[in-house]
Amino acid sequence: MPGLDRTGLKDAYLCALTENKVERIHDGALQILAQTGIVIHDDDVLSLLDEAGCQVNHENGDRRAHIPAKVIEEAVAKAPPVVTLYNRLGEQAMALGAGPLHARTSSGATGLLDLDSGQRREPTCQDAADAARLADALPHVHGVSTMAVQPADVPVTTVDVHAVRLALANTVKPVGYVCLNEQLIESVLAMVATVVGGEEALRQRPIITALAESTSPLQLVTSQLAVLRAFASRGLPLTLHAHPIAGFTAPVTLSGELVMTHAEVLALATIAQLIQPGTPVVYGMSSSVPDMRSGANLAGAVEIGLLGAAVAQLARRSGLPCLMSSGTDAHWPGAQAMMERLMTFLLPALAGIDLINLSTLDTKMTFSLEQLVIDEAILSVIERYMRGTTVNDETLALDLIHEIGPGGAFLATDHTRRHFQDELLIPDLIGRETRDEWEAAGAPDMRTRAREKARRILAEHRPPPLTDGVAAQLDEILKQAKNHSPAS
Repeated sequence: MPGLDRTGLKDAYLCALTENKVERIHDGALQILAQTGIVIHDDDVLSLLDEAGCQVNHENGDRRAHIPAKVIEEAVAKAPPVVTLYNRLGEQAMALGAGPLHARTSSGATGLLDLDSGQRREPTCQDAADAARLADALPHVHGVSTMAVQPADVPVTTVDVHAVRLALANTVKPVGYVCLNEQLIESVLAMVATVVGGEEALRQRPIITALAESTSPLQLVTSQLAVLRAFASRGLPLTLHAHPIAGFTAPVTLSGELVMTHAEVLALATIAQLIQPGTPVVYGMSSSVPDMRSGANLAGAVEIGLLGAAVAQLARRSGLPCLMSSGTDAHWPGAQAMMERLMTFLLPALAGIDLINLSTLDTKMTFSLEQLVIDEAILSVIERYMRGTTVNDETLALDLIHEIGPGGAFLATDHTRRHFQDELLIPDLIGRETRDEWEAAGAPDMRTRAREKARRILAEHRPPPLTDGVAAQLDEILKQAKNHSPAS
């Protein structure tokens, strides 16, 4: 099974909430959707909810829908409990909700830490290609955002199709799509369908998920609903995100923010199932907290780890696989970035989150190739934790202990040769040499090692290329999209 093994947890996920607290949050979200309602900026979706038995207000620009608990529960029950994604070679790459943990690059970075100068600059199409190609080479990274960086050397009005074209050429892994221009959704879907052999092949073995996000508090806007309708109508997977900010667009208490998060995701999931029953949806959380001194929206706060762990339980309560974003507010790869990654990652991983979006520096705004390589090392450590300790006759090794006896040595035994690579993690970024050896090598720190590894991968790794015919078709779709897009 692809993903990071959780067999060491033995189905005993860490629980941030008691069952009673989960039920109170769930019931609170249902109450909010039924009584307070949610504003829907899409007439077709409002009509759909009206037909489903919701109280819908079309008058005075209110556009509010009150969704009864029965409608929500019946709709969400139709969503599959496991969402399976494939790579562009047709192989299963993720089974979200089946047990293992997965990770992928996140989206939205408008800056990049230059690998040579170490300075932040605007990303280019080459940087977008490099980000996808690096992620493609890292075994613990299972998916790639089409907008891990937002290239600044193409018009913002067509950046979606440029980014998707670059991602498809530079990774075979499943791609996560973030829509900046809703008029390009069909072009994006045409590109992805071309790569896998048509729309039906894409539906059968999807290689793409799309982000559809609420606008907190309690609003669903036109552009995000356009993505939801386009994917749900085709039965393609969606990641449904809520992004309330504690104290700003949600109550400052974490339980109040969880009520808001849960309500908005349930509303999105309900609409997706009303459009196409059985649409694969993933319960997504981008919920965050602010720095109350400055108002800055944070990505690496310890509370985000707590929210993610709770969301894992709320998603299981709803029968849905789940994902969250793990981030950092640090400006450079280093101690703060490492600490914040672990604070926002380890707890949700142990709680059962199915997919982690690895957002990078500066609260998701700066992509770092070095940080992604460090994240790969962190993932390998977390995988070792989750794999746990195997106890059986072979691992107990009682006969071997009797054979070697007091004062003996185990190094040269067949048992050690058979098991040391599985039992003992040997991460390549963590320095374990002697001080003399370390100083003789120039006293490299983890960031230096990560930089060199990133350079080596980019120099050597080439994913299987697109065929000439497919590449030409993608270029033609890109050309047509550019011709029909508004001037930048």
